[in-house]
Amino acid sequence: MKRRKKRPARTRNAGLRAIERLHRRDMRASASGDFAALRELVDDDAVMFPPGGPPQRGAREFDAAFERMASGPKTHEVIHYRLEFEEVKVFGNYAVEWGAIRGATREIGTGRVIESEYHVMRVLRRQRNGSWKVYRSIWAPRGAPPAG
Repeated sequence: MKRRKKRPARTRNAGLRAIERLHRRDMRASASGDFAALRELVDDDAVMFPPGGPPQRGAREFDAAFERMASGPKTHEVIHYRLEFEEVKVFGNYAVEWGAIRGATREIGTGRVIESEYHVMRVLRRQRNGSWKVYRSIWAPRGAPPAG
């Protein structure tokens, strides 16, 4: 039986540091409503499963979706946005992470503040330059715990 070579710790650590950079860029772009920057974080072959909507696939769909968000009327301002991943596992050129997205927005018309929290699971794909992009993503609103 062939033994798999273990990846050196410095290579794993470099991958995790690059993923943390992706997280920081994602949070900055989301908080500022920079849809062009958000689009840059998504792999052209990505598939996303937004809550209550059909799957989104590929560069053309993402380009159109991010353009619609960027050109639409601004109805909310982001008060805060935070990705909190509980686990990140790197498997070669792919990584799997799961955790939560937490944030709050203010409706521009009314001033009403809306808090939100989502469960999220993502698969990332390493790019040729060593950076990472979102390759698969699914998120769902965190519901109230069951009574009982």
